Amino acid sequence: MKAIVVYESMFGNTRHIAEAIADGLRLSIPTNLWLARDATHADLHGVELVVVGGPTHAWGISSRRTRDAAVIDAAKNPDHLLENASAVAGVREWLQSMKREGRCRAVAFDTRLRKPKMLTGSAARAIQRKLHRAGFTTFDRGHSFTVNGAAGPLSPGEIERAQQWGEAMGRKILSLTAVHVLQTTAVMTTTR
Repeated sequence: MKAIVVYESMFGNTRHIAEAIADGLRLSIPTNLWLARDATHADLHGVELVVVGGPTHAWGISSRRTRDAAVIDAAKNPDHLLENASAVAGVREWLQSMKREGRCRAVAFDTRLRKPKMLTGSAARAIQRKLHRAGFTTFDRGHSFTVNGAAGPLSPGEIERAQQWGEAMGRKILSLTAVHVLQTTAVMTTTR
């Protein structure tokens, strides 16, 4: 049993959240962290939970166009330190590469501006829909973490909140797995 966290990040904020979620999950189950452009090599065999996240761009999931715009913005603004100069592949492309077949549980997260969701949109909502279309079972509602500006920084307390969310998901996966093992054992015992 294991989990993976797949993410993309332009300015480092989403990476910090992904790392905190993975740290929280690791308290219960082994967890690997993958940058989306490298996640095509991720082995999903034995994975109980996939957590996928990215920054909210143009009210939803990032695209090649919005990533290019972030690169241009960073070039114009020396305060915006670009972490990922590659606008080629992200979460959208990783999800498109997934085959539509039965998969494990999955949940989405995003980073977005610290404003009402109706004004910022949510990449998590779009990622969650794409996870469902790719054959994953929805594990929880998508989760948002906020930043104070297009390039950040993260709002106070968001890293801690991400780690706590990861911890809670890890405990929930363990309890679901334990229940499944008990049910399987009971069925095997009664059929003998």
